[in-house]
Formats: sequence, C-alpha cells, structure tokens
Amino acid sequence: MLMLMAIEGRFPSITEGDVPFDMQNSLRPEQVFEQLAGYTQQAFSDYYLFQLVDFAFPLLAGLFLASVCAFALRHAIPGWYKVAAAKNLFVLLLLATLFDYLENLNFLWVIASWPEKAELAAQLGVLAKQGKLTCMMTGFALTGLFLVIALLRWVGRKSGLINSSH
Repeated sequence: MLMLMAIEGRFPSITEGDVPFDMQNSLRPEQVFEQLAGYTQQAFSDYYLFQLVDFAFPLLAGLFLASVCAFALRHAIPGWYKVAAAKNLFVLLLLATLFDYLENLNFLWVIASWPEKAELAAQLGVLAKQGKLTCMMTGFALTGLFLVIALLRWVGRKSGLINSSH
C-alpha cells in the first residue's frame, strides 16, 4: 500500500494534476482519455509500476479481509460461521479482488492503446471499478458488523451478562 500511495502522491506532478485511474472512485470513461492527454512519459512509466504493485495488493488485502471476517463471524455468531466455512462463503470476499484485476487489465489496455481511444476498455475499466467498490464496501460493512457483535458478546461474557457457555 505504501508503494501505491507513493506513486499516487507524485502522479499529479507528472500529469495535469491527476492521480492514477484506480484511485479515482468517481471516474467516468470519458475522463480517462481527457486525463491521458496530460500524461508525460514518466506518468506512463509510473502507471505501469503502479499496476505491477496493484496486482499483488488486492489479493493480499482480500485474503486479510476474509480472515478478519471469518475470525469476527466465528466469535460473533458461531453457528453462521460453521455454515459459512462449510460452504466456503468467505471466498466471496475475494470478488473485490477479481473486479480489481478486471479494472487493472482494462486500464492497461487503455494505456497500451493510447493515443488510440480504447473506448470499450475504458467503459469496462470503470464498470469493474464500480463492482470492486461495491464488493469492498459490502465486505467492510459485514466484517465491521461481525466485529461489533463479537466485541459485544465478549464484553457480555466478561461482565457476566452472557453465560460463557453460549
């Protein structure tokens, strides 16, 4: 994440003030080409480096989120945890990773095609970005909810309000 943030931090100085597409949550397909017109050669090089790192980070982040969610659910609602584990539902938290990879591939297609405008790739990249954000926010919300429930159960057991056998 530190490498991604470092590249993002210097990106505005080598473009016309823009950060990498991947960091623009409200990006629209037409903005992709408007921004590319202001890229320097260094911006293209840095974007490729950004993408190299951005293929490892989403998987590691997704695995971390799935682990935290599993831990939280196991302590929040053990019965649901058993069902989720038996049905391998925690893998659904990696959907954001899949969408991130689709986003990356499409934006690489856009960059590699420039100065030709790969309209389909820009549209698919933005669509994948929206899928990624939706999956991420859903995963964060569920994990946060399970963490709060687990914390409340723990406090309840420690305070004697909940029987330890439950």
